[in-house]
Amino acid sequence: MTAVRLLWLVGGSAVLVGCAGSVRAASHDVRPRLLSVTPDSIELLPGNVTAIDLRGSRFDTSGAAPGNTVHIGDLTLRAVPSDAHGTVIHVTVPATIAVTSEAPPVAWPAGRYAVSVTTRAGTSDTVLLTIASRGRGP
Repeated sequence: MTAVRLLWLVGGSAVLVGCAGSVRAASHDVRPRLLSVTPDSIELLPGNVTAIDLRGSRFDTSGAAPGNTVHIGDLTLRAVPSDAHGTVIHVTVPATIAVTSEAPPVAWPAGRYAVSVTTRAGTSDTVLLTIASRGRGP
């Protein structure tokens, strides 16, 4: 006798249910997962180093040529390494950002910025980072 199975898509994962009620998930989503940024609010001061941790899963773990690209607002940081398990990325947030290629960098405007991670497998969900800047602006 052939077992009957039902298939549902739940949050990007396929869930298979057999006759006996057993459930197993078969995930086909290999994109990185970004769960949090710690701290989620920072103050950028000229001359200080401000670091954040991006926590999630499926970050690229290549040591020689990291395949993680971190996006914070319009800032793009390429080839950012993760830990050996692909669950944490340490990022130093620069106190200033370039507005155009011809103008000197300026302090970040205070606000909330979208943060995501892109690997060869795709782009993660977005979390928010709040930046308060006391640095000199334009």
